[in-house]
Amino acid sequence: MDIAALSDESFNAIDWINGNYSKHLKEIEDGSVDNGVSPQQNVKDSVAQDFIAKYVSKLHLYIQQVHCVVEETSQKIVSGMPRVIKDAVLLQAEVEELKKRMHSMRKEMTNVHEETGDCMAALERLNTMQTKLQKAKESLQESDGWGNLICDLEDCFEHNNLKDAFEKLLSLQKSLQVQEQLVGHTERLAQVEDFKNRLEALASPNVVQSFVEGNIDQSKQYVNIFSGIHRVSQLKQYYRAVQKNSLQQKWKQILDIQATESTIQNDFLSAFYSHLLEHCQQQVKWCTQVFDNPRGNFQPIIVLIEVLPSLQPTRDSNILQLLKASNERLELLEKYARANHTFISHLIAFLEQSKIELSNETHFQLVQSVYGYFHKFIEQYPRIEETQLSTQVDKLLVSQPSTVDSVRHLENCNQKIFDWLYDACNRCKNITDDLGLCRLIEIMGGTLKKMLENFSKTQRQISLSITHGAENWLTLQCAMSLLQCLADFQIKLQKFEKSMQNRIIRLKENLVSSNSNKFHIYKICDSQEQKKLISDIDKYLQKFVETGSSYSSSATFFTSIYDQIKGHCVESHDIALNVLLKPVEGHLSNIQPSLNSTSDSLMPANMPEFSFVPQECITQVGQYLLTLPQHLEPLLFTPSPLLKQALEICNVKYTQSVPCADILLSLVVEQCCQLYQSQLLQIKSLSVTASKQFAVDIEYLSNVVEDLGLSISANLSQILVLLKAAPENYLSLSVGCEPRLVTAIRQMRNILSTQ
Repeated sequence: MDIAALSDESFNAIDWINGNYSKHLKEIEDGSVDNGVSPQQNVKDSVAQDFIAKYVSKLHLYIQQVHCVVEETSQKIVSGMPRVIKDAVLLQAEVEELKKRMHSMRKEMTNVHEETGDCMAALERLNTMQTKLQKAKESLQESDGWGNLICDLEDCFEHNNLKDAFEKLLSLQKSLQVQEQLVGHTERLAQVEDFKNRLEALASPNVVQSFVEGNIDQSKQYVNIFSGIHRVSQLKQYYRAVQKNSLQQKWKQILDIQATESTIQNDFLSAFYSHLLEHCQQQVKWCTQVFDNPRGNFQPIIVLIEVLPSLQPTRDSNILQLLKASNERLELLEKYARANHTFISHLIAFLEQSKIELSNETHFQLVQSVYGYFHKFIEQYPRIEETQLSTQVDKLLVSQPSTVDSVRHLENCNQKIFDWLYDACNRCKNITDDLGLCRLIEIMGGTLKKMLENFSKTQRQISLSITHGAENWLTLQCAMSLLQCLADFQIKLQKFEKSMQNRIIRLKENLVSSNSNKFHIYKICDSQEQKKLISDIDKYLQKFVETGSSYSSSATFFTSIYDQIKGHCVESHDIALNVLLKPVEGHLSNIQPSLNSTSDSLMPANMPEFSFVPQECITQVGQYLLTLPQHLEPLLFTPSPLLKQALEICNVKYTQSVPCADILLSLVVEQCCQLYQSQLLQIKSLSVTASKQFAVDIEYLSNVVEDLGLSISANLSQILVLLKAAPENYLSLSVGCEPRLVTAIRQMRNILSTQ
């Protein structure tokens, strides 16, 4: 029986009895328990009674045992209670005694504090008074020796004894510190400062001499002296003054050599920069040995920052003088800009090698000292570049005696003009680091417009060379060559514009990240200039739209230039059409406005049309049109990519997968039909015979055009129908024709309107 289950918090008597009963049945079935009943009888009632009897007897026995244990425990507790009560009473008495002792001790501590507090305050006052008295005593003692020190110091100054004067001055400084509490301290302080000034004046000639000679040992002694009197900053000023004077003399020497020797005339800046860099390297090593201050090796850098803006004559004035006397101003500016960049790059490498770290302010001052003077030349550069480009283009745009020579000259000019533009961009990079790029783009736009004016002149020259009524195949070839030249100009312009876009993007990136590049020339621009430049760049970038087509109407750097190129292409194409149409115009001009009306009475009314033959002028037009393919195919059957692109700019029809010769021929036929139609509509009156004659002419022209694989215009076809229509059927046959043509032909044929 599981007795432990009785103490479980979730004990359930029914579940416990049923569980034990099931376990009891299982044991009987397994044969492990013999209850006197045969398992084969399977009498559940007897098994249950037997289970109950056994478990009840066991429970009775367990209860009896529990009662015995409880009784025994109770007896022990009762017998021990008197002893527990006695211990509790004793413990309470001890607690009361402890409380009394603690109260008594607190009272004693309060009394002691009250009695000794006044004594401690008195002791503190006495100690303070003793300290003051001690200081006063020392001050009085030093005051007694102050006069002696003054006398000794004066004696040293009279004998120019710098070493002893320095030692006496140090003693005087210590004595002054001790006499801080005495009356007249301010006067004594002023007296000490006066002695420091006299000591500095006494030492300054020797200091300057030692700095000039570069004597390390003597310089160290003076550093020690000036450190003792707390005037190292003045000593460094002496050092910088000596070095600046030396560099100024070297600058004048280089300029004097420049004035006498032409070999160094344009290299004076590079020569001075080389000397300055070498001098800086030497002085950094020297200052590291002389000045104990960790920042002592910064003095040569400060000298460099101070000497460059203070050079006399200034760098910019000397450069301006040379620019005025030179015809190669851009080359000179490029040389001086390169000298600036080379110097700053070598200086950066030296600073990194020497592990000299400069503050942000020093970085800015250094860049300003090197590049600051060049800012005015960066502003002047676009104007100088504009002058040179204008001069070059003016020399290039020279009139040629013939149209062929003019076109060939333009072909050569294309490459030259863009070579000059690329050279200008390179100069802009070398001189201004592209700071003048936005202004240069405007200048280049003007240069390109001037170049396109030469295309206009050549177009006029080609137009004037057209002979009226004759075949001008050489002129046609010139027009096609001009188209090809224009396409070549546009392709070069697109390539150039793409390079400009990349450069202007890099310029913006450099301007935005100029803070990270501490030695960049962009630091010479103040914040307002940088903001304006970035704003100008953004305007250009917003305009620029990259497209894959040969021509785009989208805004670009040179939108007006592209518009002019398209206009010139269209004009050149019109010239080519005009060349091809001139013979047609000459033949069509022979069409008579009217025929002899009296001849109609001599002819039968039902005269067959096949008896008519086309007029000579129409047959001449037809023969001319039939000869056009053999003249156009050499030019346009397999045109060059440049000519193909130019034709596509002129007319969208050329973008079809059809030979350009066929498209041009169709345009010629279209214009020919238009000219013929205009010539016909000028006739005031037509007889029956004349109407039939013109109908035969139009049919002939239609057959010729069909032989070319084309068809006459719709208006001309309608005119043919209206000319052949009988007067009585005119109204019905004119249905679907253009009303303007119907009215015009009716009036020409003198057909009465039935409406």
